[in-house]
Amino acid sequence: MRFFEKEIMNGQRDLFYRIPGEFSKYTNKNQLRYCVGAALYMPATREVIAEEIIAHKHPSLTTIVLDLEDALGDLQVSEGIEQLKRTLTTLKEAMEDGRIFVEKIPLLFVRVRSADQLHQLTEQLGNRQHFLTGYVLPKFTSDNGRDFLQLIKQQNQLGFQLYGMPILESGEILLKEKRLQELLQIRDLLQEFEEYILNVRIGSTDFCGLLGVRRSIHHTVYDIQPVRDCITDILNVFLRDSQFVLSGSVWEYFNQDLAIKGLEKEIELDRLNGLIGKTIIHPTHIKTVQAMYVVSHEDYLDAERILLQADGSIGVEKSAYGNKMNEIKPHYSWAQRTMMRAEAFGVFNKGVYFTDLLGVKVQNAV
Repeated sequence: MRFFEKEIMNGQRDLFYRIPGEFSKYTNKNQLRYCVGAALYMPATREVIAEEIIAHKHPSLTTIVLDLEDALGDLQVSEGIEQLKRTLTTLKEAMEDGRIFVEKIPLLFVRVRSADQLHQLTEQLGNRQHFLTGYVLPKFTSDNGRDFLQLIKQQNQLGFQLYGMPILESGEILLKEKRLQELLQIRDLLQEFEEYILNVRIGSTDFCGLLGVRRSIHHTVYDIQPVRDCITDILNVFLRDSQFVLSGSVWEYFNQDLAIKGLEKEIELDRLNGLIGKTIIHPTHIKTVQAMYVVSHEDYLDAERILLQADGSIGVEKSAYGNKMNEIKPHYSWAQRTMMRAEAFGVFNKGVYFTDLLGVKVQNAV
């Protein structure tokens, strides 16, 4: 797979200074963790998922989460598991028939409800797990996390290349008096199982639910101050030394121009705060998320120069665009992350913005 492959093939190659790199579930984890991008949640009960993947219905879609948790009512869970098995079986048959190739299958994850369900599911899916990239682990805490991650480790030892994506969304994290200790314990646990962790995801909808609030179409999650403060602490604990890649919260609104404007505003704040990618619930969000993570020409040149000058010969220099100061040591980690993002999402040519890729002409795009 490649972000914007359709656009590049259809005449928009000149928008890119550097085109996105190819990736699949077998890409090295250090790069793959930047490639999750817009992760589209779908109820696992949905019957046409496999057919849509085979038909390449959404060319920009590179990550799918088959949801057995919040997207299903309690009475739908058994139905969801049975349909999940049928979905993966259909993909297996399509590969055997040559109708689809592994390189064209989106990164597939299953969001489970509990470690017990994950244990049962791995036994039921068996070899069909080869089509999965991993499992999304909801309401992840220091108490239940080890059970989740031990199961992921066991499946890898059995020959399945699978990752875990824990979601930080529990009351233990939201509540101020418990937060720091809980986050530090979770970080210690994730460091222990680091080779199996692809992304750490933030579940702001659950945080809002615990508070009894909800952002409007005109506001971002950062406007809800208790949730903003919680996200701030999560970033403070997990972004250090670029050890983990964290993704942005789900955006709930769609089918309106205002919904896309709100999404763009929230992604801009996500990106500014070091988050990579976003959980989404509607296909109209896919391309906006991907486009806004393409690296600007200016940032790319800055990052490239910072890494080239990291031999200790200088400490600071004027940027390539001549409009800012680049300090080698303070900006080094940013430069590394920027280059990883550039490999995943590509780099725009000078004077090109995400709006150009989306086909939207605006003044003073940033």
